[in-house]
Amino acid sequence: MVALPALAIVLVVALVLVQSGTPAEPLAIDGIRISPAGSEPAYPTISGQYVVWEEGQAGVDAQIWLYNLATNSSHPLSPHPGNQFAPAVSGDRVVWQDRRNGNWDIYLYNITTGAETPVCTDPAKQVRPRISGDAIVWTDYRNGNPDIYRYDLGTGTEQPVCIDLAAQWAPDVSGDRIVWEDYREGYVNVGDIYLYNITTQQEQVVVSRPRAQWSPSISGDRVVWQDYRSGTSFDIYLANLTTGSEQVISADPGRQWLPKVSGDLVIWVDSRKGGWTITACNLTSGARHQFSAGTTDQCWPEVSENRVVWMDYRDHQNAVYLVDLAGADVS
Repeated sequence: MVALPALAIVLVVALVLVQSGTPAEPLAIDGIRISPAGSEPAYPTISGQYVVWEEGQAGVDAQIWLYNLATNSSHPLSPHPGNQFAPAVSGDRVVWQDRRNGNWDIYLYNITTGAETPVCTDPAKQVRPRISGDAIVWTDYRNGNPDIYRYDLGTGTEQPVCIDLAAQWAPDVSGDRIVWEDYREGYVNVGDIYLYNITTQQEQVVVSRPRAQWSPSISGDRVVWQDYRSGTSFDIYLANLTTGSEQVISADPGRQWLPKVSGDLVIWVDSRKGGWTITACNLTSGARHQFSAGTTDQCWPEVSENRVVWMDYRDHQNAVYLVDLAGADVS
């Protein structure tokens, strides 16, 4: 494994190149592999020092694995029969969708205490959980179509967020704000982005335009999503909830999708060169970086402050890679 100080050297070199002139293409930073050799990881996510992914080796039920960046060690969190998919992490809390009971439920693991807790075991299907602090959100099928539900760890209560007759999908949460894909305007729009404020108990439209707005991600007062309003390919857009403004983050040739935001950093999958690469944009400086110098595909990025993780397919196998930008901002 390459040590982090070596990565810092690469970042400093990249920083010097940026300051000497604006590049035509994002600067490439290769990252380090953190998933063990022989593993089969998928869908990594990160919060602070913890990276979590779905581990699905052939012939074995998928499990949730934890990697601790402070100790450079990894171990399973969910050694149970039945598959565990789609993890998310916030602080020392990890959530995932779990099929040990024969249908998809939501479970929680506390890294500090080692305690595991069922969050929702309704007989219907619950999938794609996300977590921020005490708020856990997910897509829920108990009403016959996908809705958005949440669980408050502080009060131990569950509440519906949106149970409109149309489909709601792919929630994300940051603090007291929840965003999701919403199809109540019909399939002419093919998906809008809505928001619910837990504190005010008010719902609002973030963006509603013809063609698709998908895969929302939220951090504080910033929401990003992939947008097909051009009619030719998906681009990356951002809305500032405080100012009410909207801006294009990337409308480059090719497809940009699966955006994530954390603070000043927006990341996404970019296909402008034909393959899949992870690209990042610093919202303050406007500088961009490509988080792999490899020639194979990268996908499923996640970001927490200055740390970015993704799925990488170099060396003919799945692996989780990391870039740590601490001490060398992308500016």
